[in-house]
Amino acid sequence: MGKAPKVRWIILASLAVLALAATATARTVQEPGEAQFHKTLKCTASPTAQQLLRYKAPKAKKNYDITVMEVSLNGYYYQLLAYGAEQAAKDAGVTMHLTAASGYTTPAVQLAQAENAIARGTQGVVFAPVDINASVATVKRFQAKKIPVVNISTEVRSPYVYTVMQDDYLMGKYLADQLHRLVPDGGEGIFMAGPANATWSRKRVAGFEDQVKRKYPNMKIVATPESLVDPGEALTKLLAALAAHPNVKWISSVDYSLPVPQSIPKKYQSLPYMTMGFDPNVKKAVAQGLVKMTLPTDAYYMGYLGVATAVSLLNGEKATKLSCTPYAPPITKLNLNAPFANKQLYPSGYKPKTG
Repeated sequence: MGKAPKVRWIILASLAVLALAATATARTVQEPGEAQFHKTLKCTASPTAQQLLRYKAPKAKKNYDITVMEVSLNGYYYQLLAYGAEQAAKDAGVTMHLTAASGYTTPAVQLAQAENAIARGTQGVVFAPVDINASVATVKRFQAKKIPVVNISTEVRSPYVYTVMQDDYLMGKYLADQLHRLVPDGGEGIFMAGPANATWSRKRVAGFEDQVKRKYPNMKIVATPESLVDPGEALTKLLAALAAHPNVKWISSVDYSLPVPQSIPKKYQSLPYMTMGFDPNVKKAVAQGLVKMTLPTDAYYMGYLGVATAVSLLNGEKATKLSCTPYAPPITKLNLNAPFANKQLYPSGYKPKTG
């Protein structure tokens, strides 16, 4: 999920930089068969926001070497994930090494990084794969060495892994519920989607569309433009959709950079706009009323729970097979500075380091 840094609509150069960085980290994970996108995860644990706020990683019995493998570090989401992993490593008392590939089209890069981690003697892995199928080879390399793998953020098709994941399909359904509360009279609206071959986007769109169809007949989705996680491309497609449907009553999106909230034309900025994800720019947009509500995507807890689960496995303790992170409570003006909202941000000046 490439995340956009702070921008201003009036500075076109900033949007261009955003678009370049976000495109490089756009998810391109694909699952075969449309039915795959209309299924919920089989969670074995679903902690609440309050439970996560109280949770602490278990203390390690030894100073384990744990490798956290990210898709990229070009984006707020990925940087926050690294920060969460670092905090868990400190709490547990383990050594953490961070690697980053070059986006969702680089499984060979991650495989090479895996070989280096194995050669270094890593004992556990927290793995955000670049591809649901192509990354299975990386998991098998660790499996052959009996190194436990905890899959986070994006799915990899391997029964060997333990998993910490958001349920994107349920997130889409929940977003539809929350949006209808803001626009109980319904009406036409635009739902901005992400990459056509991105698992996380396809599932969020499927959940949103299914919920609207089943529960809210007075809502009509008149356009679902797809784009890379590229604010410029998304804005262009939103403008085209608005030109074709100028009387929409709501706008929503699968990711807060699709488009950047400040770039929505002023004529439509008073409409209910709901999205998913959080960063300092979105926090400002919520405070200004440009975003009425956003769902947390829990990158911090992806990293934190990933490392904590790896420590549990290395300690010989029972670990949760599939932990689903919460997408509620949604973040609004009313809880903008609440503890769980603050966990969706990292401290100013933080910069993750690989090695």
